[in-house]
Amino acid sequence: MEITKVNYLSDYKLKVVFDNGEKRIADFKDFLFKVHSPMTTQFRDKKRFKNVSIAFGHLTWEDGQMDIPSESIYNNEFASK
Repeated sequence: MEITKVNYLSDYKLKVVFDNGEKRIADFKDFLFKVHSPMTTQFRDKKRFKNVSIAFGHLTWEDGQMDIPSESIYNNEFASK
């Protein structure tokens, strides 16, 4: 399962489209504010968060500073980490 398209919506929400055509709204707010790793907390800055891209079917920010696997988005598992 790979991500083929990502669009910033608002706040910390992204609309994600998968290679099977399914769409998800991924809300990263809880994830970003519960995790205390500097590698993650830097993306509380919305300007930086908006610069999401896709690499090898997964979400990535700033050339791998933060990566979220497509399976975690599809199954909404990233938010519980």
